[in-house]
Amino acid sequence: MLESSGAKKIALFIDCENISYKLCDEIMKRLDEVGEVCIKKAYGDWRKDMLGPWAEVLLQYSIEPIQILTGARDSTHKAKNASDIRLTIDVMHTLYQRSMDCFALATSDSDFASLAQEIRRWAVPAIGFGSYKAREELKQAFSSYDELDTPITLANNKALIKLLRRAIEDTQDAQSFAFVSTIGNWIKQHYYKSASSYGKESWGDVFKQICQEDNSEFEIHYQGERKNIMKVRIKRFSH
Repeated sequence: MLESSGAKKIALFIDCENISYKLCDEIMKRLDEVGEVCIKKAYGDWRKDMLGPWAEVLLQYSIEPIQILTGARDSTHKAKNASDIRLTIDVMHTLYQRSMDCFALATSDSDFASLAQEIRRWAVPAIGFGSYKAREELKQAFSSYDELDTPITLANNKALIKLLRRAIEDTQDAQSFAFVSTIGNWIKQHYYKSASSYGKESWGDVFKQICQEDNSEFEIHYQGERKNIMKVRIKRFSH
């Protein structure tokens, strides 16, 4: 794992054929919480009208557009293959240089699952961004995969509950309590996520919403003179 201190250098590669330009703001916001995005590249056949809205986004975030020429504007299959190959080559070249601390791929294409796994084989974190409709094999290939286009129902989000349980178990004290601030740092270090990944400003807000449910697995306690320090633990009856 990366050290928790110091800004991490991130390389971002965007598969514009398989992700909406509308998600770019959220991607950049979340990566900004992880470190500095030093490499930013976006791939597609920019002659296509459907990719037109990307132009403003690329300028806004100084993302380098990589033109994929296929010989025909309507050659969708060839364009996809050419884009995938070029993106993969660029990722591997960057990986070989060992200059980045973290790689981020913005795509919902399950063909990139093997690329994400290869990045991780080099002991480098791979963060994925895409649709909740993406295949599970793609999501599991990444160190962390953020679904950006679906409302989050926290209490029923099994992956989130599992993540929070693991974080508590790794940071709890002798009374099985863990400070929420410590939990947040642990998740950021190990899974490169923040509360904004779940539509909240803080992990305290995440726990508060989950604990509003009758079947919540967690209980919240406060300490300090002003009762403003939050800690949580897994309920003893939960499995």
